[in-house]
Amino acid sequence: MKKGRTVLLAALVFAGVCAGCGGKENAAGEGNTEVAVAGAETATETDFSLVAGSYTFEEQAMGGAFTVPWKLELKEDGTYVLTEENPVQGSLTYEGSYTLEGDVIVTGPFEGAAPQATFFESDKSCKWTLEGADCTPVNYSQESGELPPLEEGVKGEKQTGENTVAYASLSDSQVCDIYTPEQEGTYPVIVLVHGGGFKFGDQAMELIQPVIEAGLKNGYAVVSVDYRKSGEAVFPAALADVKAAVRFVRANAEEYGFDTEHIAIWGESAGAYLSLMTALTPEVEELDGDVADNAEESSAVTALVDFYGPVEFYTMDEEYAALGNETTSYSSESSFESAFLGQAVGEDQEKTYETYWETYKESLPEDYTLHAWIQVGNADENVPYTQSENFAARLSEVIGAENVSYSVIEGAAHEDAAFYTEENLSEVFAFLDAVMK
Repeated sequence: MKKGRTVLLAALVFAGVCAGCGGKENAAGEGNTEVAVAGAETATETDFSLVAGSYTFEEQAMGGAFTVPWKLELKEDGTYVLTEENPVQGSLTYEGSYTLEGDVIVTGPFEGAAPQATFFESDKSCKWTLEGADCTPVNYSQESGELPPLEEGVKGEKQTGENTVAYASLSDSQVCDIYTPEQEGTYPVIVLVHGGGFKFGDQAMELIQPVIEAGLKNGYAVVSVDYRKSGEAVFPAALADVKAAVRFVRANAEEYGFDTEHIAIWGESAGAYLSLMTALTPEVEELDGDVADNAEESSAVTALVDFYGPVEFYTMDEEYAALGNETTSYSSESSFESAFLGQAVGEDQEKTYETYWETYKESLPEDYTLHAWIQVGNADENVPYTQSENFAARLSEVIGAENVSYSVIEGAAHEDAAFYTEENLSEVFAFLDAVMK
Protein backbone atom coordinates (compact mmCIF):
# COMPACT_ATOMS: atom_id res chain seq x y z
CA MET A 1 0.00 0.00 0.00
CA LYS A 2 1.35 3.42 -0.95
CA LYS A 3 1.93 5.86 1.87
CA GLY A 4 2.15 9.65 1.48
CA ARG A 5 4.86 11.71 3.09
CA THR A 6 2.51 12.86 5.82
CA VAL A 7 1.43 9.31 6.52
CA LEU A 8 5.06 8.23 6.60
CA LEU A 9 5.95 10.79 9.23
CA ALA A 10 3.00 9.89 11.41
CA ALA A 11 3.71 6.20 11.11
CA LEU A 12 7.36 6.60 11.95
CA VAL A 13 6.63 8.74 15.00
CA PHE A 14 3.95 6.32 16.20
CA ALA A 15 6.25 3.35 15.68
CA GLY A 16 9.07 5.14 17.49
CA VAL A 17 6.85 5.87 20.50
CA CYS A 18 5.59 2.29 20.63
CA ALA A 19 8.98 0.66 20.07
CA GLY A 20 9.72 -1.75 22.90
CA CYS A 21 6.04 -1.92 24.06
CA GLY A 22 6.33 -5.74 24.37
CA GLY A 23 3.53 -7.80 22.84
CA LYS A 24 1.83 -4.81 21.17
CA GLU A 25 1.83 -4.56 17.40
CA ASN A 26 3.48 -1.57 15.79
CA ALA A 27 2.24 0.39 12.76
CA ALA A 28 3.30 -2.41 10.41
CA GLY A 29 1.46 -5.06 12.44
CA GLU A 30 4.63 -6.73 13.74
CA GLY A 31 5.41 -7.16 17.42
CA ASN A 32 8.50 -5.60 19.02
CA THR A 33 9.96 -4.22 15.73
CA GLU A 34 11.78 -0.97 16.29
CA VAL A 35 11.65 1.58 13.45
CA ALA A 36 14.44 3.99 12.56
CA VAL A 37 13.33 7.55 13.27
CA ALA A 38 15.59 10.57 12.89
CA GLY A 39 16.79 11.52 16.37
CA ALA A 40 15.45 8.36 18.04
CA GLU A 41 18.36 6.78 19.91
CA THR A 42 16.61 3.43 20.48
CA ALA A 43 15.84 2.74 16.81
CA THR A 44 17.62 -0.37 15.56
CA GLU A 45 15.69 -1.58 12.51
CA THR A 46 13.93 0.08 9.58
CA ASP A 47 10.46 -1.10 8.63
CA PHE A 48 10.38 -0.48 4.86
CA SER A 49 6.79 -1.68 4.62
CA LEU A 50 5.78 1.81 5.76
CA VAL A 51 6.78 3.24 2.38
CA ALA A 52 6.79 0.20 0.09
CA GLY A 53 4.88 0.81 -3.13
CA SER A 54 5.08 2.54 -6.50
CA TYR A 55 5.37 6.30 -6.94
CA THR A 56 5.51 8.47 -10.05
CA PHE A 57 7.12 11.75 -11.03
CA GLU A 58 7.08 13.82 -14.23
CA GLU A 59 10.25 15.75 -14.96
CA GLN A 60 9.91 18.89 -17.07
CA ALA A 61 13.14 18.60 -19.05
CA MET A 62 15.05 21.12 -21.17
CA GLY A 63 13.22 24.12 -19.81
CA GLY A 64 9.81 22.56 -20.28
CA ALA A 65 10.50 21.36 -23.83
CA PHE A 66 9.32 17.84 -23.01
CA THR A 67 8.28 15.58 -20.13
CA VAL A 68 10.20 12.59 -18.80
CA PRO A 69 8.05 10.18 -16.72
CA TRP A 70 9.74 8.43 -13.78
CA LYS A 71 8.49 5.51 -11.67
CA LEU A 72 10.00 4.71 -8.29
CA GLU A 73 9.19 1.28 -6.85
CA LEU A 74 10.18 0.85 -3.20
CA LYS A 75 10.27 -2.75 -1.99
CA GLU A 76 9.81 -4.05 1.56
CA ASP A 77 13.29 -5.58 1.55
CA GLY A 78 14.91 -2.12 1.25
CA THR A 79 15.66 -2.27 -2.47
CA TYR A 80 14.26 -0.08 -5.22
CA VAL A 81 13.70 -0.07 -8.98
CA LEU A 82 13.71 3.35 -10.64
CA THR A 83 12.49 3.58 -14.25
CA GLU A 84 13.06 6.55 -16.57
CA GLU A 85 10.99 6.69 -19.75
CA ASN A 86 13.53 8.60 -21.81
CA PRO A 87 11.97 9.89 -25.07
CA VAL A 88 15.21 9.31 -26.99
CA GLN A 89 16.93 6.36 -25.33
CA GLY A 90 13.78 4.48 -24.37
CA SER A 91 13.07 2.89 -21.00
CA LEU A 92 16.06 3.04 -18.61
CA THR A 93 16.15 1.17 -15.30
CA TYR A 94 18.27 1.80 -12.18
CA GLU A 95 18.35 -0.54 -9.16
CA GLY A 96 19.85 -0.43 -5.69
CA SER A 97 19.06 -0.06 -1.99
CA TYR A 98 17.31 2.81 -0.27
CA THR A 99 17.27 4.29 3.22
CA LEU A 100 14.97 6.55 5.21
CA GLU A 101 16.23 9.88 6.52
CA GLY A 102 13.34 11.42 8.41
CA ASP A 103 10.67 12.10 5.77
CA VAL A 104 13.13 11.70 2.89
CA ILE A 105 13.77 8.54 0.86
CA VAL A 106 17.38 8.18 -0.28
CA THR A 107 17.90 5.85 -3.23
CA GLY A 108 21.50 4.70 -3.21
CA PRO A 109 24.09 4.48 -5.99
CA PHE A 110 23.54 2.00 -8.81
CA GLU A 111 25.57 0.31 -11.53
CA GLY A 112 25.87 1.88 -14.97
CA ALA A 113 25.85 5.39 -16.37
CA ALA A 114 24.29 8.29 -14.50
CA PRO A 115 21.01 9.71 -15.84
CA GLN A 116 21.13 13.09 -17.54
CA ALA A 117 18.68 14.45 -14.99
CA THR A 118 20.42 17.01 -12.78
CA PHE A 119 18.62 16.14 -9.55
CA PHE A 120 20.88 13.16 -8.80
CA GLU A 121 23.92 13.47 -6.53
CA SER A 122 27.43 13.01 -7.92
CA ASP A 123 27.48 9.39 -6.65
CA LYS A 124 24.15 8.71 -8.46
CA SER A 125 22.14 8.62 -5.25
CA CYS A 126 18.99 10.71 -5.08
CA LYS A 127 16.76 12.12 -2.35
CA TRP A 128 12.98 11.93 -2.75
CA THR A 129 9.92 13.13 -0.88
CA LEU A 130 6.64 11.24 -1.10
CA GLU A 131 3.14 12.67 -1.31
CA GLY A 132 0.29 10.26 -1.97
CA ALA A 133 1.18 8.37 -5.14
CA ASP A 134 3.77 10.96 -6.17
CA CYS A 135 7.49 11.25 -5.54
CA THR A 136 9.57 14.39 -6.08
CA PRO A 137 13.37 14.69 -6.08
CA VAL A 138 14.55 17.02 -3.34
CA ASN A 139 17.02 18.63 -5.77
CA TYR A 140 14.43 19.18 -8.50
CA SER A 141 14.02 22.89 -9.11
CA GLN A 142 12.37 23.10 -12.53
CA GLU A 143 9.61 25.67 -12.33
CA SER A 144 6.38 24.89 -14.10
CA GLY A 145 2.93 26.30 -14.55
CA GLU A 146 1.61 29.39 -16.25
CA LEU A 147 4.04 31.98 -17.48
CA PRO A 148 3.94 35.31 -15.64
CA PRO A 149 2.41 38.23 -17.55
CA LEU A 150 4.61 40.78 -19.25
CA GLU A 151 5.22 43.94 -17.29
CA GLU A 152 3.00 46.91 -18.00
CA GLY A 153 4.19 48.95 -20.94
CA VAL A 154 5.45 46.02 -23.00
CA LYS A 155 3.69 45.15 -26.23
CA GLY A 156 3.04 41.53 -27.08
CA GLU A 157 1.96 38.47 -25.14
CA LYS A 158 3.98 35.60 -23.81
CA GLN A 159 1.66 32.98 -25.16
CA THR A 160 1.43 32.23 -28.87
CA GLY A 161 -1.19 34.55 -30.29
CA GLU A 162 -1.50 37.76 -32.26
CA ASN A 163 2.25 38.38 -32.13
CA THR A 164 3.01 35.04 -33.82
CA VAL A 165 3.78 35.32 -37.52
CA ALA A 166 5.12 33.01 -40.20
CA TYR A 167 8.62 33.87 -41.42
CA ALA A 168 8.60 31.18 -44.14
CA SER A 169 6.02 29.14 -46.02
CA LEU A 170 7.02 25.46 -45.96
CA SER A 171 5.95 24.34 -42.49
CA ASP A 172 3.72 25.29 -39.58
CA SER A 173 6.91 25.22 -37.48
CA GLN A 174 8.34 28.21 -39.35
CA VAL A 175 6.87 30.83 -37.03
CA CYS A 176 8.20 33.43 -34.63
CA ASP A 177 6.82 35.54 -31.81
CA ILE A 178 7.66 39.22 -32.18
CA TYR A 179 8.05 41.51 -29.17
CA THR A 180 8.80 45.23 -29.37
CA PRO A 181 9.41 47.75 -26.56
CA GLU A 182 6.78 50.34 -25.76
CA GLN A 183 8.84 53.33 -26.79
CA GLU A 184 8.61 54.45 -30.39
CA GLY A 185 11.59 54.29 -32.68
CA THR A 186 13.88 51.82 -34.35
CA TYR A 187 15.05 48.89 -32.25
CA PRO A 188 18.16 46.73 -32.35
CA VAL A 189 16.98 43.14 -32.71
CA ILE A 190 17.61 39.88 -30.87
CA VAL A 191 16.71 36.78 -32.86
CA LEU A 192 16.19 34.25 -30.06
CA VAL A 193 16.51 30.52 -30.78
CA HIS A 194 15.29 27.94 -28.24
CA GLY A 195 16.91 24.60 -27.46
CA GLY A 196 15.39 21.16 -26.98
CA GLY A 197 17.84 18.73 -28.55
CA PHE A 198 16.68 19.68 -32.08
CA LYS A 199 13.63 17.56 -31.23
CA PHE A 200 11.45 19.45 -28.74
CA GLY A 201 10.38 22.92 -27.69
CA ASP A 202 8.97 26.03 -29.28
CA GLN A 203 9.41 29.78 -29.37
CA ALA A 204 7.39 30.30 -26.18
CA MET A 205 9.42 27.97 -23.93
CA GLU A 206 9.47 29.02 -20.29
CA LEU A 207 13.25 28.77 -20.08
CA ILE A 208 13.84 31.65 -22.50
CA GLN A 209 11.27 34.04 -21.05
CA PRO A 210 13.89 35.87 -18.90
CA VAL A 211 15.79 36.73 -22.09
CA ILE A 212 12.65 38.16 -23.68
CA GLU A 213 11.91 40.20 -20.54
CA ALA A 214 15.46 41.51 -20.30
CA GLY A 215 15.61 42.30 -24.01
CA LEU A 216 12.48 44.42 -23.87
CA LYS A 217 13.61 46.22 -20.74
CA ASN A 218 16.89 47.08 -22.45
CA GLY A 219 15.23 48.50 -25.54
CA TYR A 220 15.59 45.55 -27.92
CA ALA A 221 12.99 44.00 -30.18
CA VAL A 222 12.96 40.24 -29.64
CA VAL A 223 12.04 37.78 -32.38
CA SER A 224 11.65 34.37 -30.75
CA VAL A 225 11.93 31.68 -33.40
CA ASP A 226 10.60 28.16 -33.78
CA TYR A 227 11.92 25.80 -36.47
CA ARG A 228 11.46 22.34 -37.95
CA LYS A 229 12.54 19.61 -35.53
CA SER A 230 14.49 16.48 -36.40
CA GLY A 231 11.29 14.41 -36.49
CA GLU A 232 10.02 16.57 -39.35
CA ALA A 233 13.15 17.26 -41.40
CA VAL A 234 16.88 16.64 -40.95
CA PHE A 235 19.94 18.85 -41.45
CA PRO A 236 20.10 21.51 -42.76
CA ALA A 237 16.36 22.15 -42.32
CA ALA A 238 16.41 23.71 -38.83
CA LEU A 239 19.45 25.82 -39.73
CA ALA A 240 17.83 26.93 -42.98
CA ASP A 241 14.78 27.97 -40.96
CA VAL A 242 16.76 30.14 -38.55
CA LYS A 243 18.60 31.77 -41.44
CA ALA A 244 15.22 32.49 -43.03
CA ALA A 245 14.04 34.09 -39.78
CA VAL A 246 16.96 36.54 -39.92
CA ARG A 247 16.10 37.34 -43.53
CA PHE A 248 12.49 37.90 -42.45
CA VAL A 249 13.68 40.48 -39.92
CA ARG A 250 15.41 42.43 -42.67
CA ALA A 251 12.52 42.11 -45.10
CA ASN A 252 10.00 43.40 -42.54
CA ALA A 253 12.11 46.04 -40.81
CA GLU A 254 9.89 48.94 -41.73
CA GLU A 255 6.71 47.32 -40.39
CA TYR A 256 8.19 46.43 -36.99
CA GLY A 257 10.80 49.13 -36.51
CA PHE A 258 13.79 46.76 -36.72
CA ASP A 259 17.29 48.20 -36.99
CA THR A 260 18.77 45.91 -39.63
CA GLU A 261 22.30 47.17 -39.00
CA HIS A 262 22.18 45.74 -35.50
CA ILE A 263 20.87 42.18 -35.32
CA ALA A 264 22.09 39.75 -32.66
CA ILE A 265 21.33 36.04 -32.64
CA TRP A 266 21.02 34.39 -29.22
CA GLY A 267 20.56 30.68 -28.61
CA GLU A 268 20.63 28.15 -25.82
CA SER A 269 21.71 24.52 -26.22
CA ALA A 270 20.59 23.25 -29.66
CA GLY A 271 19.44 26.81 -30.34
CA ALA A 272 22.96 28.01 -29.63
CA TYR A 273 24.29 25.63 -32.28
CA LEU A 274 21.76 26.94 -34.81
CA SER A 275 22.68 30.49 -33.82
CA LEU A 276 26.43 30.10 -34.20
CA MET A 277 26.01 28.31 -37.52
CA THR A 278 23.77 31.11 -38.76
CA ALA A 279 26.28 33.73 -37.63
CA LEU A 280 29.26 31.98 -39.22
CA THR A 281 27.82 30.90 -42.58
CA PRO A 282 26.12 34.05 -43.93
CA GLU A 283 27.03 33.32 -47.57
CA VAL A 284 26.80 29.51 -47.74
CA GLU A 285 23.85 28.94 -50.06
CA GLU A 286 23.58 25.18 -49.57
CA LEU A 287 22.75 25.75 -45.91
CA ASP A 288 19.68 27.74 -46.94
CA GLY A 289 18.26 24.33 -47.76
CA ASP A 290 14.80 24.29 -49.23
CA VAL A 291 13.73 27.68 -47.84
CA ALA A 292 13.55 30.39 -50.52
CA ASP A 293 11.53 33.02 -48.63
CA ASN A 294 13.14 36.49 -48.73
CA ALA A 295 16.13 34.99 -50.51
CA GLU A 296 17.25 38.44 -51.63
CA GLU A 297 17.99 39.41 -48.02
CA SER A 298 21.13 38.61 -46.01
CA SER A 299 21.21 36.36 -42.95
CA ALA A 300 24.30 38.11 -41.54
CA VAL A 301 24.24 39.26 -37.92
CA THR A 302 26.22 41.68 -35.78
CA ALA A 303 26.54 39.63 -32.60
CA LEU A 304 26.20 36.10 -31.27
CA VAL A 305 25.22 34.92 -27.78
CA ASP A 306 25.90 31.21 -27.23
CA PHE A 307 24.68 29.58 -24.02
CA TYR A 308 26.13 26.03 -23.59
CA GLY A 309 25.76 25.01 -27.22
CA PRO A 310 27.05 21.84 -28.87
CA VAL A 311 29.50 22.77 -31.62
CA GLU A 312 31.47 19.82 -33.00
CA PHE A 313 29.27 16.74 -32.88
CA TYR A 314 31.93 14.26 -33.97
CA THR A 315 34.15 14.86 -30.93
CA MET A 316 31.56 15.01 -28.15
CA ASP A 317 32.11 11.45 -26.91
CA GLU A 318 35.87 11.92 -27.03
CA GLU A 319 35.69 15.17 -25.09
CA TYR A 320 33.50 13.67 -22.37
CA ALA A 321 35.89 10.72 -22.10
CA ALA A 322 38.74 13.19 -21.53
CA LEU A 323 36.66 14.68 -18.72
CA GLY A 324 36.28 11.24 -17.11
CA ASN A 325 32.91 10.17 -18.51
CA GLU A 326 33.28 7.26 -20.93
CA THR A 327 29.61 6.24 -20.98
CA THR A 328 28.21 8.79 -23.44
CA SER A 329 26.82 7.81 -26.84
CA TYR A 330 26.55 10.93 -28.96
CA SER A 331 27.95 9.06 -31.97
CA SER A 332 25.17 6.46 -31.85
CA GLU A 333 21.86 6.55 -33.67
CA SER A 334 19.99 7.31 -30.43
CA SER A 335 21.48 10.77 -29.80
CA PHE A 336 19.73 14.08 -30.45
CA GLU A 337 22.59 15.10 -32.71
CA SER A 338 22.28 11.94 -34.81
CA ALA A 339 18.54 12.49 -35.25
CA PHE A 340 19.31 16.07 -36.33
CA LEU A 341 21.92 14.87 -38.84
CA GLY A 342 19.70 12.08 -40.16
CA GLN A 343 22.17 9.30 -39.40
CA ALA A 344 24.51 8.24 -36.62
CA VAL A 345 27.08 10.96 -35.95
CA GLY A 346 29.84 8.35 -35.81
CA GLU A 347 28.86 6.65 -39.06
CA ASP A 348 30.42 9.04 -41.58
CA GLN A 349 32.94 11.65 -40.43
CA GLU A 350 32.76 13.66 -43.64
CA LYS A 351 28.97 13.82 -43.50
CA THR A 352 29.01 14.81 -39.84
CA TYR A 353 31.46 17.65 -40.50
CA GLU A 354 28.96 19.20 -42.87
CA THR A 355 27.34 20.40 -39.64
CA TYR A 356 30.53 22.05 -38.34
CA TRP A 357 31.21 25.77 -38.73
CA GLU A 358 34.91 25.53 -39.60
CA THR A 359 34.05 23.46 -42.67
CA TYR A 360 32.75 26.71 -44.16
CA LYS A 361 35.37 29.07 -42.74
CA GLU A 362 36.85 29.90 -46.15
CA SER A 363 33.43 31.14 -47.30
CA LEU A 364 33.41 34.06 -44.87
CA PRO A 365 33.56 37.43 -46.65
CA GLU A 366 36.80 39.41 -46.43
CA ASP A 367 35.17 42.18 -44.39
CA TYR A 368 33.47 39.72 -42.01
CA THR A 369 32.99 40.93 -38.43
CA LEU A 370 31.24 39.36 -35.46
CA HIS A 371 31.11 39.94 -31.71
CA ALA A 372 30.53 36.75 -29.72
CA TRP A 373 29.53 35.98 -26.12
CA ILE A 374 30.13 32.30 -25.30
CA GLN A 375 29.15 30.97 -21.88
CA VAL A 376 28.97 27.50 -20.37
CA GLY A 377 28.84 25.69 -17.03
CA ASN A 378 31.58 23.24 -16.08
CA ALA A 379 29.04 20.83 -14.54
CA ASP A 380 27.22 20.38 -17.85
CA GLU A 381 26.24 16.70 -18.28
CA ASN A 382 24.44 17.19 -21.60
CA VAL A 383 27.19 18.84 -23.64
CA PRO A 384 30.89 18.74 -22.67
CA TYR A 385 31.85 22.25 -21.63
CA THR A 386 35.05 21.87 -23.66
CA GLN A 387 32.90 22.27 -26.78
CA SER A 388 32.43 25.92 -25.81
CA GLU A 389 36.04 26.26 -24.69
CA ASN A 390 37.37 24.99 -28.02
CA PHE A 391 34.88 27.07 -29.98
CA ALA A 392 35.96 30.27 -28.23
CA ALA A 393 39.62 29.59 -28.91
CA ARG A 394 39.13 28.75 -32.58
CA LEU A 395 36.69 31.59 -33.19
CA SER A 396 39.20 34.03 -31.69
CA GLU A 397 41.62 33.06 -34.45
CA VAL A 398 39.01 34.08 -37.04
CA ILE A 399 37.44 37.27 -35.64
CA GLY A 400 40.08 38.30 -33.10
CA ALA A 401 40.27 37.52 -29.39
CA GLU A 402 39.09 41.06 -28.59
CA ASN A 403 35.73 40.19 -30.17
CA VAL A 404 35.15 37.00 -28.18
CA SER A 405 33.93 36.97 -24.59
CA TYR A 406 34.20 33.48 -23.10
CA SER A 407 33.29 32.58 -19.53
CA VAL A 408 32.55 29.51 -17.41
CA ILE A 409 29.96 29.52 -14.64
CA GLU A 410 31.44 27.33 -11.92
CA GLY A 411 29.21 24.43 -10.95
CA ALA A 412 26.49 25.30 -13.47
CA ALA A 413 24.71 22.48 -15.30
CA HIS A 414 23.04 22.47 -18.70
CA GLU A 415 20.16 24.97 -18.81
CA ASP A 416 21.09 26.04 -15.29
CA ALA A 417 19.16 28.95 -13.78
CA ALA A 418 22.51 30.67 -13.20
CA PHE A 419 22.54 31.73 -16.85
CA TYR A 420 19.23 33.54 -16.48
CA THR A 421 19.78 35.53 -13.31
CA GLU A 422 19.37 39.28 -13.46
CA GLU A 423 23.08 39.66 -12.71
CA ASN A 424 24.27 37.41 -15.54
CA LEU A 425 21.81 38.78 -18.09
CA SER A 426 22.88 42.32 -17.22
CA GLU A 427 26.44 41.36 -18.16
CA VAL A 428 25.28 39.90 -21.46
CA PHE A 429 23.34 43.07 -22.27
CA ALA A 430 26.30 45.25 -21.34
CA PHE A 431 28.24 43.28 -23.97
CA LEU A 432 25.43 43.67 -26.52
CA ASP A 433 24.91 47.36 -25.84
CA ALA A 434 28.57 48.05 -26.62
CA VAL A 435 28.21 46.67 -30.15
CA MET A 436 24.51 47.09 -30.91
CA LYS A 437 23.74 50.65 -29.84
